[in-house]
Amino acid sequence: MAYFDFEPEDNFHSTWGPVVDVYESSSEIIVRVELPGVQRPDVQLRWRDGLLTITGMKQRQEAATVNGRFLCVERQYGKFRRDVSIQIPVDFRKSSAELRNGLLKIRLPKIIENPGDAYIPIDE
Repeated sequence: MAYFDFEPEDNFHSTWGPVVDVYESSSEIIVRVELPGVQRPDVQLRWRDGLLTITGMKQRQEAATVNGRFLCVERQYGKFRRDVSIQIPVDFRKSSAELRNGLLKIRLPKIIENPGDAYIPIDE
């Protein structure tokens, strides 16, 4: 027999932050955010002074829609916010994002400074 000792589900509130991976290619910064169960209208992205802010809301499925009551709630719901500092110059006006199968992928193209100013090694 299972026994769960927690408050009634009406009193349940959660704050959470989705997990994030950030990686760099030669031409862009890519940010991947796990957002299972989150719908596109519930996510907002903002860029300001080298800080990418990802905010939104993961809606909780109501017990009535599953024909009963929850006995255990371990999945996280509610509002979320993640701030990702990007200290590499990017052209945020050319950025793009897609949310597919619970994964948000944000592409931030790098600003390539005058390539003529780059150091070029000379072989001996």
